[in-house]
Amino acid sequence: MQAKRIHSSSRNARDLNRGTDSQKGKPQAGYECAQCGAVIPPGEAKCPYCGSYYEPEAEREYMRNLDQMRSDLDKVGNIGEETSRTEARRIRKRVIRILAGILIFSAAIYGFFLFQQNREDRKNREEYLWRQETVPVLDQLYEEGNYDELMKAYQEAMESGHSLYSWEHNAFCEYYEASYYAGEMLKMREKGLFEETDAVLLLNDELRFRGLPLRKGISDEDRKLIQTRIAPFENDLVEIFHASAEELDAFDSILKKNGGYPDYKACEEFVRNHPEILIEKPDR
Repeated sequence: MQAKRIHSSSRNARDLNRGTDSQKGKPQAGYECAQCGAVIPPGEAKCPYCGSYYEPEAEREYMRNLDQMRSDLDKVGNIGEETSRTEARRIRKRVIRILAGILIFSAAIYGFFLFQQNREDRKNREEYLWRQETVPVLDQLYEEGNYDELMKAYQEAMESGHSLYSWEHNAFCEYYEASYYAGEMLKMREKGLFEETDAVLLLNDELRFRGLPLRKGISDEDRKLIQTRIAPFENDLVEIFHASAEELDAFDSILKKNGGYPDYKACEEFVRNHPEILIEKPDR
């Protein structure tokens, strides 16, 4: 049942018992509760005394709550939208920073590459100009047979940091130089100044001489000149170092593997295993 609209001016027991303001002569409009007869104040959905609901007002309150809920959801949506925009701005800034970093890094790499390329090109030009100036001088000394002056110019060129490995007579100068130092080591041996390092260096040069047939890129003319130059050292591996047939075979295997070049560590090991080389009196 629905409550009936009344005025609080009607004095009855219910009004007195509920403590309404009608006793003070203040008329008050409201709704009569269908359950207990008390006055339900305007805007209230249920009786404040017995708790019974007044359906029309309850419906209005429901609608008000629903509207409030929609309003709250709209506010939440606005907050979410604003949050999304903030997050999007933050991500955009992060992406921009990453792209800027990649761009700077790429520019640095590219700049370094250009720098290296320019330096390499400049070095190649300098090397080319140097060769154009130096190689003809070396060729002339070689053709004249002025090998001492040739070796001075060759050593100066190598010490200056330039490369002569592609020069056609580089191997001749290499063997000429090795034979010179081998001769100096033998002179020291004759004087009793032959130490372990000297023995290793001499053995390394002697094995280089032995590996001449295995070297490639040497002209026949240069081979003949080199062979003549290293002939005095032909028997030193046996006479000075007392290398056995098995040890010579081991050295030959290394020379074959390395294209005619000896292994310096193998020379060190051999000398350590043959201390008699250092204390033996020279025969020469």
